[in-house]
Amino acid sequence: MVLLSSLWMLQGLVGCEVPPRFVQSAAEVDSFLMQKRYRSACVGLSATEGSLREYTATKLVDLKHVAVANECLCEALYDPESHEVDLDVAAGLAHAERDDLAECLAPALSDAEVDDSLRARVVLALGAMEASGAYAAIQGLLQHDSPSVRAGAAEALTRSREAQDALVEALATDEAPEVRAAAALALEGRKSDTVRVALTKAATDDSSGLARGAALKSAAATEKSPTTDQMVCRALMEDEDEAVRLAALEVWHGSKRLTAIRCLEDRMEKEEESGAVRQALLDALAASPNKEAPEVLCRQINPWSRRYIKDKVAPDIEGHDIARAQNDRDYERSYECVQAALRKGGLSCYARNYLGKWMNDLGGKAPTPWCPGMVKN
Repeated sequence: MVLLSSLWMLQGLVGCEVPPRFVQSAAEVDSFLMQKRYRSACVGLSATEGSLREYTATKLVDLKHVAVANECLCEALYDPESHEVDLDVAAGLAHAERDDLAECLAPALSDAEVDDSLRARVVLALGAMEASGAYAAIQGLLQHDSPSVRAGAAEALTRSREAQDALVEALATDEAPEVRAAAALALEGRKSDTVRVALTKAATDDSSGLARGAALKSAAATEKSPTTDQMVCRALMEDEDEAVRLAALEVWHGSKRLTAIRCLEDRMEKEEESGAVRQALLDALAASPNKEAPEVLCRQINPWSRRYIKDKVAPDIEGHDIARAQNDRDYERSYECVQAALRKGGLSCYARNYLGKWMNDLGGKAPTPWCPGMVKN
């Protein structure tokens, strides 16, 4: 202990910091920073655990005035000799708006030894830094040979105002659907006629369901209008691609707009082959605060059960459980709604079993017939 105290005194006298070999906790990083032992805190950037490296970066990035902190961050981000990038350190710089640090990472984009999968992740890390210098470097990658890199570049440019024209161009002309979809999502919230026209065209005319769905979500999030409502409803009712119908339901999940509720009910009355879409449709109505939503669910219990619970036990059918959706939204009327559905009849053995169990769970009495394929307990 005496020897250790002497070393600390000597360090203080000569003004030379001797950093530790290892840093193993966030508390150590915090302690070093409180003592202004910046080189010691920097050791956290080489910790084994990525979460600690990220934490250290989040603490050091605020010390722009400290040369040591800037140097160790820059060195930790990218090593041009080993061609290695530390994405955990980069994650700690999110929202930093540090052009100087973006310049430390940006050279990895043009490093031929960095594979495209890593390059795409570097692009996203740079975009998250929200630095103008990073955006300038990323925008050039919209012309990269790899679709994954181009898609990552489009996503990373979400917050760049200067990239709007380039994103519109990518949405209109890129040959890869994933790139067009990423460009569409990156254009969300940009209130200009150019963007509105580009998103509307892509939402209705793009050859890829992935891109149409992304453009639909962005267009609807950017502008709420009768025209947008019509576009969403048409996609929900008519588009053959499951991804687009799911995108439309994501737009209207929990919507209180009466226009949306009416279109959702119209869709309920039309056959839907996709279990995922059926479930999303039920979820969208169950989440709506509009007082008409539970009414729709209540009156649709019988036709929904007749349409989808026909030749299999209910739990084996994705998107079948309309009684649960109604109960989640308006449990006080569940007894009444299930009872009315049973009385209307026209139900298969499996549907009568399903609704009978609900009736009994709600405190009523109804038969639960045994149907082929069921397991008797």
